[in-house]
Amino acid sequence: MIDQRGELAEAYDEEEWVDEPFADPAIRAEYREALGRFIMAHNEVDFWMSGLLTKAVKILDPDGGLDELAMGDFSQRAANLTLLMKVAPHLALGNAGEGRLAELNGTRNILAHGHFDQDPYEGTFEIVSRRYKTLTMRRLSNLNSKTINAQAEELEAIASHMSSVFDFIDCPVPTEYITDQVMLRSRELWELIEAERKAKPPTPAAPPQPAPAKASAAKGSE
Repeated sequence: MIDQRGELAEAYDEEEWVDEPFADPAIRAEYREALGRFIMAHNEVDFWMSGLLTKAVKILDPDGGLDELAMGDFSQRAANLTLLMKVAPHLALGNAGEGRLAELNGTRNILAHGHFDQDPYEGTFEIVSRRYKTLTMRRLSNLNSKTINAQAEELEAIASHMSSVFDFIDCPVPTEYITDQVMLRSRELWELIEAERKAKPPTPAAPPQPAPAKASAAKGSE
């Protein structure tokens, strides 16, 4: 009788057991390419958003009273851009960002700090986002090369739009060609604010303060 256990052992010894990852390396390369495209597009939006804000606040207040609206991190400046589109529609910012900047910036933060965790055998991967303050971890399977490329394409379109707005924001449309009443009233309001600012008399300089009297020389001791 043949010892089946012996045959299995011999067969096992004869086979060359390979414990090497065999996932397609192209998966990682595709992710790296999509990630690079996304980060580049996000940086381009960041650049043009700063330029737009810098021009916009100078138009509204040439003296620099609104300059801080062009400062801060990405999310702060995105909020300020939305604010200006609401309070000064005559600037014709063209709905730059289309209300998507906050969400796309959130994706950027996840991708910039997340870990690419790939199964070395199946090839599937997840982006692992760790929250250090709470010591919790999220595994995001909805982010993949396809969705990242789609959002990168969206950022590229936003950057292109912002670039065009930047080129024309300081070339306002003549008032007689404005048909939108909200934009027309907005321009009138800001022109009135600017006129009042210019008409306001300058604050008089404070009179010079008299120099402090010199202390009298100490009398000699008796």
